Amino acid sequence: MGGSRRHIHQLRDDFLEGISVPENRPFVADDFQTEAIKHLADGYDTLVIAPTGAGKTYIAIEAIRHTVSEGKRVVYTAPLKALSNAKYAEFRRIFHQDFSVGLLTGDRKIEGDSQLVVATTEIYRNELYRYSENYGLVVLDELHYLADPQRGPVWEESIILAPRSAKLLMLSASISNHQEIANWISGIRNREVKIVRVQQRPVEMRFGFIHPDFGVLPLTNNSGEILSEVDRYYNEAFARTASLGKFRRGRNGRGGGGRR
Repeated sequence: MGGSRRHIHQLRDDFLEGISVPENRPFVADDFQTEAIKHLADGYDTLVIAPTGAGKTYIAIEAIRHTVSEGKRVVYTAPLKALSNAKYAEFRRIFHQDFSVGLLTGDRKIEGDSQLVVATTEIYRNELYRYSENYGLVVLDELHYLADPQRGPVWEESIILAPRSAKLLMLSASISNHQEIANWISGIRNREVKIVRVQQRPVEMRFGFIHPDFGVLPLTNNSGEILSEVDRYYNEAFARTASLGKFRRGRNGRGGGGRR
């Protein structure tokens, strides 16, 4: 048993190796961030595809600063109310001393005439239908929702109805047909769309499993196979579920002449 425990501890240590708080160093923008910011400053609609954690929000922050400094308003759209609330809190912390920040969702309306408005994409689309939108920059976060069967049309309409005077900054971590989407947007808006794409992850992705007895474990072993402890747990859980199902079916089968 002791050897097994040591094995588990070693697996966990190897899995968590290198995870820590990074050292405090001066911030230096990556090349893709600088490139995207320049495209926006030059007046292009810009599509940024980069992994989660790569720094897409930094591009939005710098584009927001530039646009507001020109006396124009900005809207930052997000697909979920929870994400909109989180972005509102983040941008309030960053910009509150420089300019006003508002929030528009189905539940909350805070200073909707602010220089920067964070909104759900549906709320922004509704503004376009009322012809009340007057933003110089529109940030469409999570653009891959274009492919969503139910909500995709909201993103399509937000692009189609956006005034030609507004620049679009479109962000996503998971778009594969980026050129096809850029061509469609360019055709709709009659202006070039610049694509900035990054494939390398700045932070390694690791797949883990929280075991009820052993805690955090890697999902696979060094050979890429499901870890034996994880596999055993699911086999035992499946056996328990199957046994419980038989027991319930057996009980339900008794006394079939009861009330109807």
